[in-house]
Amino acid sequence: MDIWELIQATKDKTDDEISKMTSTMPVKLSPKEVKLVRPIFDKASIQWLLLGPPAHVHKQLAGILGTKRTKNLFQYFGL
Repeated sequence: MDIWELIQATKDKTDDEISKMTSTMPVKLSPKEVKLVRPIFDKASIQWLLLGPPAHVHKQLAGILGTKRTKNLFQYFGL
């Protein structure tokens, strides 16, 4: 799975479906976490892919997932 697949999933799939999708990733998201990160991913742009997510996105995700899990998630996606 790549970052765009995950972002697109937040637009069409339920929290439980996304949680199951992430079960193969190093950072599994619970349905509750999916609900919290969904508004962040809704604001994603192609710029994230080219330059990486902005610092405020790192901070928001770290507030939800913790610093270590956020770092692991970005490393998994090569960001």
